[in-house]
Amino acid sequence: MSRYIRLLNLFMLKGSAALKAFSVTLMLSLMVGCSSTNPVYHNYTLVAAPASEEGKVHTALPATLGVFPVNVSGWLDKKNITWSDGGVRLKTFDNDHWGEPLPDLLTQSMVQNLRRQVRAQSWVSSGPWVRDKRPEVVAFIDVQSMSVVKHQLRVNVAWSLEGQDSKIIARKEKVYALLLDNSDSVQASVQTLSRVWGMVAKDMIQALPAAPSKAQKTAS
Repeated sequence: MSRYIRLLNLFMLKGSAALKAFSVTLMLSLMVGCSSTNPVYHNYTLVAAPASEEGKVHTALPATLGVFPVNVSGWLDKKNITWSDGGVRLKTFDNDHWGEPLPDLLTQSMVQNLRRQVRAQSWVSSGPWVRDKRPEVVAFIDVQSMSVVKHQLRVNVAWSLEGQDSKIIARKEKVYALLLDNSDSVQASVQTLSRVWGMVAKDMIQALPAAPSKAQKTAS
């Protein structure tokens, strides 16, 4: 590009007015051509999934609930959005990026999803915490893979809920899957991931121990 500009400047110094006008037009067209080749980058974030009426909580919720920083597989922890094909092949989108590191996005999105699920019945925060500020129940989440297979987004997640003294309350490993509205659209895939993340939050809340009945309270 700079070489063309130097040559055009040389012609303009030595040439006629008509040649100068032609040179200016050519230079502008070259500049437009160069700028049009610059790639357009898109940054994406996650949003909390809406909590359905079916998701009403009938459990004894802890006063405080925490989300430890989410762990993701190394090949997912990239700036560029990356999925697998369900096997060993990966698809990386050069111009589509996560707005923040993926573990941070997943952690904060899970906090938002849990807050919607518990409907202010307990306070949800993200870790790590100092020892005396540790919530009553902490969620540990490991995202092992994300793939797009047969127009489905599939997220393999292992999670556990730990109470005081690291006592395991519940744990599960599951592939959460939802159909994509458009499997060729990165935006549609990210929106679907937000909904899948809401499913994980709902699963964890439902895994908390049920509140004791009135008969059980009386007996105790």
